[in-house]
Amino acid sequence: MKIVQPIIINDAALLSTNVSETLYPPYDAGYSFALGARAQVVGPDLHQVYESLVDGNLGNTPATSPAKWAYVSVTNPWLMFDRSVTSQTVQQDSISVSIRAAGRCSALALLNVSATSARVVMTDAIEGEVYDRTFSLVSDSGIDNLYSYFFEPIVRLQDLMVLDLPLYASSTITVTLSAPGEEVKCGALLIGPSTNVGGTEYGATVGIQDFSVKQQDEWGNYSIVERAFRKRASFPVIVDAGRVDTLQSLLAALRATPTLYIGTDEYKSTAVYGFYKDFTVQIAYPTESVLEVEIEGLT
Repeated sequence: MKIVQPIIINDAALLSTNVSETLYPPYDAGYSFALGARAQVVGPDLHQVYESLVDGNLGNTPATSPAKWAYVSVTNPWLMFDRSVTSQTVQQDSISVSIRAAGRCSALALLNVSATSARVVMTDAIEGEVYDRTFSLVSDSGIDNLYSYFFEPIVRLQDLMVLDLPLYASSTITVTLSAPGEEVKCGALLIGPSTNVGGTEYGATVGIQDFSVKQQDEWGNYSIVERAFRKRASFPVIVDAGRVDTLQSLLAALRATPTLYIGTDEYKSTAVYGFYKDFTVQIAYPTESVLEVEIEGLT
């Protein structure tokens, strides 16, 4: 199992993006907003969208007028950094961002994406380009014979883990998602240091918790409202005895921090971005211990 602690992406870290921040007009205290109209409030480390709750909304500052304005989300370029996997940054043809990665960043994850390819380039100020790799987002899972290869529908990967970034103290990482002629979407982009905890054993479980509403009437007919879901996972992990104290301290420090947990590289479905619900370490053997951790993902 690996743990990736994402760095905070703010104005200083986001060097550039090709996604426009002009989807909605900026808030203007001298303009009267209609009921349902949306406005953006943009400033230093401030990128927010509000929706008017009343007609003739004039002179009411959104952040301090909850009866007049409802907070909707961050602006489109920042949806991929908002600690939610469901909300997505959307752009036609491509999404390209450059991020200043301060510190030891050896891992990158793209979650809930819709694209045909992803390119990751890392540049060091002294050594120049040190990493350049393009990943196909076409899934080969379940393609185990010629019939499946030729006749099964093409399925794209929604998640991508890049765990082999070279270690540099300070670098620039450029990520480009592409799908010419289509809308490209990205739910989350995570960059940070990766910690190898130990080997995940067989018996690990993965699943989801669905927040959709399914109501049945008296005749057995269903009314269904699709809503978000979150991933869940439970991992038994073999840990070296000498790492038990360090692991205990690390997990305690992450108790309220959204973190990426990767059960195993073999199954992308074991990557969950969220919090651990509970963990225990059984000091089972002289040289090895057993970590049992239950993870709940963000929606």
